[in-house]
Amino acid sequence: MGNKKCVKLSSFGSLHHFRKEKKPAGGGTRCLQCPIETKCPYSAKKIYLDPAPTKPRWPMSPVCDIEDGPGGYLANLTKALETGPYGKCVYEVDNDVCDNQVVNFEFSDGATATLTMVAFTEHLCSRKAIVYGTHGQLTWDESKGHFVEHYDFLSQSTTIHESDVPPPLNWGHGGADYFLMKSFVEAVAAGDKDCILSGPKVSLETHLLTFAAEESRLSGAIVKPSEDPRWAVR
Repeated sequence: MGNKKCVKLSSFGSLHHFRKEKKPAGGGTRCLQCPIETKCPYSAKKIYLDPAPTKPRWPMSPVCDIEDGPGGYLANLTKALETGPYGKCVYEVDNDVCDNQVVNFEFSDGATATLTMVAFTEHLCSRKAIVYGTHGQLTWDESKGHFVEHYDFLSQSTTIHESDVPPPLNWGHGGADYFLMKSFVEAVAAGDKDCILSGPKVSLETHLLTFAAEESRLSGAIVKPSEDPRWAVR
């Protein structure tokens, strides 16, 4: 929201589904040895191991190192799923992360925003954003490609704006990792901090709002970050 400050926020959510009491009957404790693995949509084999030969990056990269190449990587990935935390049944792990959450923000100029996180989606870890304005709206869907749709209310027309695309193998966090480092290198090379659109202060402010949102979720109260020194960047 640019330079606008968040004045109020609220959050709701829980770990609703991935709990031991909701585990399917007959399930094992590890996916690769589970008798009902083929019937489970959350199998680690389906998510990590099966796509690995053709897509040796995300979401497999957090499970084990990927530097050993396709052959060594598949062996390491299989071993990690057999023995490590990523191969445990999702209903059995010691997990307290929400599988559904919404956060509502109100900013100093009256603008509002809603952030929704949900585990149960068609695309694995894919982001979508819609910005509603008084003259039109912007829509971005990471699963569809690197472009933004602009719909104009007056002309009732849609314009597609293509965005820069990172080089191959540089798609971490949807390409954001590459452009973050690109901006930093360009700023250092040019001696111009304006090459960096959002610096560490803005990043810290957003992280503090995350903690404020968690306080709201746990307490059930509306939190006012602008009035609480705990959420202020010093």
